[in-house]
Amino acid sequence: MSDLYSIFDVMKTLPIFVAFSLILASQVIGKTVPNNAAADLVLGQLNFTTPTIVLPTATSVGDTYGVTVDPVTRKVFVASFRDTRVLRYASADALSNGAPAEMVFGQAGFTSNAEDNPNASRGMRGPGGIFLDRKGRLWVADFGANRVVMFESASLRTATAPGIPPFPNLVLGQPDFVTFTGDATREKMDGPDGVWVDAEDRLWVADSNNNRVLRFDAVSSKGSGDPADGVLGQTNFTTASSGSTQAKFNFPTTIAVSTNGTLFVVDPDNNRVLRFNAAATKPNGANADAVLGQPDFTTTTALNPPTASSLNSPWGATITPDDRLWVSDRFNHRMLRYENAPSKASGAAADGFVGQPDFITKTSGITDRKLNFPGVSPHVDATGSLWVPDVDNNRVLRFPADTTLPTVATTGKLPKKTSKKKVTINGTASDANGIASVQFRVGNKPLQSATGTTTWQITAPLKKGKNTITIIATDSVGNAKELLLKVRRE
Repeated sequence: MSDLYSIFDVMKTLPIFVAFSLILASQVIGKTVPNNAAADLVLGQLNFTTPTIVLPTATSVGDTYGVTVDPVTRKVFVASFRDTRVLRYASADALSNGAPAEMVFGQAGFTSNAEDNPNASRGMRGPGGIFLDRKGRLWVADFGANRVVMFESASLRTATAPGIPPFPNLVLGQPDFVTFTGDATREKMDGPDGVWVDAEDRLWVADSNNNRVLRFDAVSSKGSGDPADGVLGQTNFTTASSGSTQAKFNFPTTIAVSTNGTLFVVDPDNNRVLRFNAAATKPNGANADAVLGQPDFTTTTALNPPTASSLNSPWGATITPDDRLWVSDRFNHRMLRYENAPSKASGAAADGFVGQPDFITKTSGITDRKLNFPGVSPHVDATGSLWVPDVDNNRVLRFPADTTLPTVATTGKLPKKTSKKKVTINGTASDANGIASVQFRVGNKPLQSATGTTTWQITAPLKKGKNTITIIATDSVGNAKELLLKVRRE
């Protein structure tokens, strides 16, 4: 592991994967993107309204399938399916619209997009999803090459010589770096589209054309060409049939795994996302535990117009350490947000959205608020910002998290002393993205809801002596502001 990641050694009593997860969780918990947010950064285009499609350069990204951000260096990685490459950008904190990439994986240079260039062992054939794990390793689902490749210390890699890109350190799905044939076995893949490494060092692969998800345990100890350890979507490693049951997929495109091991599988041709609780403990071909996007495990209909509970050919997903799941709802041109996703019931409605003004609109476009087929690997970075590969707009958008607290204040005169058993208090609350609730409690008693939100009223019971009344205004993305009041009952 690079010295760049030695910061995590301060937590000596914990495994490195757990330590990393705890640090990352502390950075993103409670921060999310408001509904219909505007992006604050675009890569691949010079501005938010230009739909330029050009030959590959350091500033272009054609068919952007995936994006991820290194939480340590803040470098940004973008997978370009059309240009068969992965681009690396400088720190996200220093990027401006249309910024050029600093490094290319899979190609001889920034103006090349040939398959397998400069040679088969270093090239790519259409990368889909990408994932940067807790050891700084970049995993690439190389769809057209029927394999997954891994690059050690990806944020530090440079060209080995002029025109010679970095050599991958590991390949799975093929016996070596120059074989590309697809198949359905323990050792082979056929069109993998999504990758994820969980907190326990397991690699999960959405093996799309084989209609299955593969699991590789203790992937750090794997060698090139090693077999998978488990499979979902099939009962064995040699069948590849599709289906629409509780245990089957129809061209799964990506996966996301929560910190407690809950697996989400995006199942686009069934217009749904399947959830597997404690997925690593399940036997091959096990049933899913819940479904999102459909009311049950037998319905596969895409609703038109959409609703908060429907999906139309979803394509990608990512989940944060505090269990906020984002799903790329491709044909509805939107990103859906599910809070506390591992505990959602089947058919549950999404809690938020980006890319549309509401839950029932499905228009595409090219603005700072619109999307045109969001891709396989969205990403939430350490600041809570959502990065979206906007495939048909040939760009990546960053939507910043809302971290501004709402305001809350009383109106009218509040007595400091009273002989009454109750006191009525009026007030206001405001936030640019809306107030979700106003609550209050007296002392350590349970929270109660106020009447109203932007204009609210509470009636608080008082005990003899001093009383502390806490009023809490919460905005639409969970930011909360407290107001403390003191009233003495004589």
